[in-house]
Amino acid sequence: MKKLTNLLLAVMALSLSAHAQFKSEPSNAGFIKAVETIMGDFPYNYKHITGELVEATGDWHQYSSTVKIPGSEHCVVGLYHSEIDTTASWQALLFRSDNFSKAKSAYKKLYQQLNQCRLRMVDGSVYFLNGEFEDVSEGMDFVTSAFRIQTADERFREFHVELELLYQLDEWVVNVNMVSKKKDNEVRPDWMTGR
Repeated sequence: MKKLTNLLLAVMALSLSAHAQFKSEPSNAGFIKAVETIMGDFPYNYKHITGELVEATGDWHQYSSTVKIPGSEHCVVGLYHSEIDTTASWQALLFRSDNFSKAKSAYKKLYQQLNQCRLRMVDGSVYFLNGEFEDVSEGMDFVTSAFRIQTADERFREFHVELELLYQLDEWVVNVNMVSKKKDNEVRPDWMTGR
């Protein structure tokens, strides 16, 4: 009887473990799918995932995003409406806490999740995000880990995904930004030379 009880307990433990593992996988799959959808719409200035207008300030407008990363507080598309700049960016607030250790832990976990994300192209080819982790210590006000997609597709030449941990007012926040970012010397060549 004792062996049967032990066997039943072992089977229950394995079943609970498998159930817990199954529950964690869909959320990660949802995270990866959302990021892939957002990155896939980058070449179109996020046109297909832009929702209602949230705020308009001069040439800068911010819209709600129709695609959200699971667990995010808010996700927005920012769009410039000027003759010089018509680029768009996508941003999500993923975590906030007044506790540095919790924020650092969330930042590391989100880095690991982003490191598993990929972009599937129309031709079936797959490109993974490639980034370098920037560690953070409590004395720092912010840190950013940047990711790139290693593809020959020119539309993604200046595309970056940035995971940032920063201190704002009285709390730590973790954001993800998907942006087109030129090198400083390409935007303002005189800035680098002083001319």
